[in-house]
Amino acid sequence: MDFNDSEMEEMEISEFDRAKAKKKLKASIRRKRKKQGWKMKVVAAVVVCGLAVSTLSLAFPAHAGNIPIIGDVFRFLDNGRTGIYDNYQEYSSAVNLTEESDGVKITINDAIYDGKTVLLTYSMESEKDLGEKPLASGYLDIKGTNGGSGSNQISHVGKNQYVGLITGSRLDEKDPESVKVQWKVDHITIEETQEEIKGKWNFSLSLKASANDVQLFGQSAEQDGVKVTVDKISVTPMSFIVYYNQLVSKAISDKWHNVDVEIEVRDDLGNRYEGFGNGGYGNVNDTQMNWSKTFQKLDPNATKLIITPYVTMIEYTAENHGGVEITGNGANQTVKKITNPTKEGKGREEFTLEDIIIELDSN
Repeated sequence: MDFNDSEMEEMEISEFDRAKAKKKLKASIRRKRKKQGWKMKVVAAVVVCGLAVSTLSLAFPAHAGNIPIIGDVFRFLDNGRTGIYDNYQEYSSAVNLTEESDGVKITINDAIYDGKTVLLTYSMESEKDLGEKPLASGYLDIKGTNGGSGSNQISHVGKNQYVGLITGSRLDEKDPESVKVQWKVDHITIEETQEEIKGKWNFSLSLKASANDVQLFGQSAEQDGVKVTVDKISVTPMSFIVYYNQLVSKAISDKWHNVDVEIEVRDDLGNRYEGFGNGGYGNVNDTQMNWSKTFQKLDPNATKLIITPYVTMIEYTAENHGGVEITGNGANQTVKKITNPTKEGKGREEFTLEDIIIELDSN
């Protein structure tokens, strides 16, 4: 269609729309996918941010003051790149709990528990500028679990206005039908200046798990001293979770500092599923680790899942691993650098196991 400049009319846009456009531009610049590194044992989290592709509506919850809240924060923060959160808003519960302290108001807007992970969307409104990505302290404390992993991401959407998503996953083998969750925030850090705003924003809530269909399998693939077994899959209305474990022979464990297994999933219809890791737990000598990973909504017409395990064996170096041991207090405190024991394996080695084929229940 041909037209000239005189036919174009300039329009004013809100701070919110300006933030969306700026966010989308930044996301397009860094679109190149980075190669995934090895996971940390016990705690692992994946953080993504950006702008959803679809049109997003605005809502004004009664308890959130005048801050404009994006209709679907899950998709807004996912940037429409993975599609992992496309259906989470539909099955989440409105919470609208607000705490205000020292000129900053935090509101939990929506919550969902998929049987493994708790996800809370929240909004933040301040009397002063908190920068681009202010960090609210604290983590999601899921009561009754021995350990957890999680992430916290936030986006600037307007003048002194922010929306965020905080997650927490259980790391034990228990996946109860309901959980009690606490999020205690005692300070907010402005990233650009490292200034801390002290306050008290405490939230407590109980959540029931989304409907889920658990299917047990126990199918394995094994090669070069590494065995991967898919234990079960939990299918929810908005996602599915793959539970798998890795068993490493003593010879491999003695040779390498760390052996990591990542999985990719596709179905018999050609769909490839994006996912995020929920962390893992294992034994003291690291010969066995238990992991879980949450993926996009399962295609209801799929009858098979093809799971491909990727194995990475890693040497610990000063650049990728290290720590210190602190003993004593005050003037008697000593700090000792922890060095990694020397092992035969050098650098990193990678290989792919045979696909694990999972037959899904027809109903």
